[in-house]
Amino acid sequence: MLRGLRPRVMSHPSHRRLALPFFLPLLALAIPGAAVAQEIPLARCDTLPLVEVRVAEHLRWLLVDTAATTMLNLESFAEGSSRDMRVTSWSGTLATSAKEVSIEGLEVGRTKVAKLTLPAIDLSAIGKACGRKIDGILGADLLEKLGATVDLKRQILHVPTADEVHDAQLASEMQRDTARCTKAFNESDEKTFGDCLDPQIVMFTTKEELYGREKVASYFRERYFHQPSPARLEIHESAFHAMGDAVWYEYEFKIESARGRLRGRGLAMCKKMDGRWRLASMHHSEVRFEPNGASGPGCLRPRNNPFCEGDPN
Repeated sequence: MLRGLRPRVMSHPSHRRLALPFFLPLLALAIPGAAVAQEIPLARCDTLPLVEVRVAEHLRWLLVDTAATTMLNLESFAEGSSRDMRVTSWSGTLATSAKEVSIEGLEVGRTKVAKLTLPAIDLSAIGKACGRKIDGILGADLLEKLGATVDLKRQILHVPTADEVHDAQLASEMQRDTARCTKAFNESDEKTFGDCLDPQIVMFTTKEELYGREKVASYFRERYFHQPSPARLEIHESAFHAMGDAVWYEYEFKIESARGRLRGRGLAMCKKMDGRWRLASMHHSEVRFEPNGASGPGCLRPRNNPFCEGDPN
């Protein structure tokens, strides 16, 4: 569906600069994982953050404490065997006698951790101090296991979904390959750089549209490779979204060359083929060229700007 939209949106120069702002919301709607992030609201026990979880089909309130180990309130979980163990809390690590309670699972949002064995001690003093009963503490050990992060400013607990974990794994894998491509660019390694490009790559600059590996490779080779003063590329990717064996992402780049400094941003897509990630689509939405020795602030495309004549884009 998205590939079918591209020719209609980008074929006319006046549309090309507007394509990215309209395209990103469509991309978010088209990717199921982009709309299902778990942001669980936090409640308060005085000034302490609480989160509602489900344990054995019962709703429980746990104090969120990144300086403590996870533990249960003995009043809420009376069953279990007593043994000596070490418990970490905001007051430090100490040896204490606590019950060891086994539970089938603990659910935070839509994420479940199965078969946990946790210490249960008397936490009634905390509940009395903040004015409500708490059923336990969600500590650093379980937060790490969940991959959860606490945003106190927004009062939410973010727990990654399976889609988010999958997207992050693919993005990390893709970035390992794209780092190799950046190195090839900076070393004018035409063979390695060419292998970074999908055979059917489509690239939109602010001046032209390029189709296929050879045309895109030639574009970079003629402008940046084998220069007396080597060109240097820095690129930063963000906002990754996976779709099958493809990853869409936003990028910002800077290319330093003998002619000046080229900065820009846009939207790109890499596809995995034959065990390797390759760049399949790149669309610059904004480019600014700063010529060396110029007194002005540089020039921002669109085209037909006489101050941008040295722009290699």
